[in-house]
Amino acid sequence: MRVLFVVAVVSVLTCAQVMAQGRGQMRAAPPEPGLECFAQMSTPEYPPAALHEDVTGTVWTTINLTPQDTAGKIDTRVVSAYSDGEKLLVPAVEKAIHSSTFKPDCAGKTVFVAFRYELDGVAVANPQPTSRKEPPNVVWIESQPPLMATSGQHASARR
Repeated sequence: MRVLFVVAVVSVLTCAQVMAQGRGQMRAAPPEPGLECFAQMSTPEYPPAALHEDVTGTVWTTINLTPQDTAGKIDTRVVSAYSDGEKLLVPAVEKAIHSSTFKPDCAGKTVFVAFRYELDGVAVANPQPTSRKEPPNVVWIESQPPLMATSGQHASARR
């Protein structure tokens, strides 16, 4: 259900960009800077507390790069079905952005990146989160859910 929501949001945003019309022809708006502005990107961790609570969601970031091509102001919006989503996911994303380096030709630009946290598969004792980048602006942080240490149950089975 969450994946369907994200797909719907991306579709609406894509349609809004494409609807810039000129003489009956569809023209796509120029893409906003995203992953191409990173010289070296630090990937956010999947916070242990978020794993333990089965928190998933997307952290949408707007990064204002300084003239010295470093991260200045970072604005975030979190889309998550979990009330703790923002509290648990945003610090890891901001830490990763601040430890990343950016390309000099992006200095002074505003960069847009979505960090998508997803749990999938069978619960395991020691989940090992992985990440992948999906240009132009999505980073996936994925993991299997953890087994609960005390009962061997998956955390969502308790809810």
